This record gives sequence, C-alpha cells and structure tokens, in this order.
Amino acid sequence: MLKNIFLICSFFLISSCASQYRISPGAAYSPLKPDEGYLGFVINTLDPLRSIQLSNTESGSSFYVGRVDQGTTQITLKVSAGEYCFIGFDVYDLRVDYKDQGFCTYVEAGEMNYFSEFFIRKPVTSSVPNFPRFVRLLRKDHLEICKEYINDECKL
Repeated sequence: MLKNIFLICSFFLISSCASQYRISPGAAYSPLKPDEGYLGFVINTLDPLRSIQLSNTESGSSFYVGRVDQGTTQITLKVSAGEYCFIGFDVYDLRVDYKDQGFCTYVEAGEMNYFSEFFIRKPVTSSVPNFPRFVRLLRKDHLEICKEYINDECKL
C-alpha cells in the first residue's frame, strides 16, 4: 500500500516537472518574458515515448518533456534563452542516451526557434529540417503563436 502511494506521488511529481516548459495544444496564448524564447520541434516516432530529455548547456540543468504518442507530434516549449540539447528519451523500458551532448540548438529570446524534425527509429535517431511541416502542425496546435512569430505562413 505504501509502495503504491509512493509510486502515485512520484508519477504526479514527474508529470508536473515534465509539463513545466511544454505548451499544450490549444493552451491560451501568453506573451514571452524578455529573456524567454519558444523552442519548437517535431517528433516522428513509430513507438510511443514515455519522455524526452533536454538540457540547457549553459545552466547545466535538464528537464523532461512528457509523453509523446506514436506518429508525428509538434512540440513547443517556452524556455529561457540559451543552448539546449536533445540528450535522450525513454521508450518502453529502454533508456536511449545520445553520445556527447546529443542534438543541440540555440534559443534566442523573443523568437520562435525551430530545432528540427527528429525521426526516432530503432536503433537510430536522425534530425532532418522540415520547417513547412512544423508550421502546419504549429498552426493547428498554437495558431496565436504561429501568427505572432511566423506571420504569413500561418494565415488560414
């Protein structure tokens, strides 16, 4: 019984941390703070992912983006400016970590920063730029952000 309570509390703690930066589809638009930027990317996976781990190389902190379902998913994060790396993910009972720092990009304050589309396939992950697909998915999930930061490509 005590073990189950511990597991439930741990799940809610991890879930709340995982969603700290991720903007849920359809969430109300809120402006960026002066030191914040958006980090957008697409995950294309054949298997559902339990979590994705990113790190800020400047602060040394890392965080998890929550569950990603099988298929193609656009993810938008609101983060402080700085360099961020996609360093690993969890799928089923397997943890995959990238060598060195993984895939990295810099987030500029006051901008929508497009990272890439990540194709996650066993055992290889590849990063392929596909900005048009990202914009289509962003327009569907976050129309206000799309209009504010991408402009003409987001008009319906």
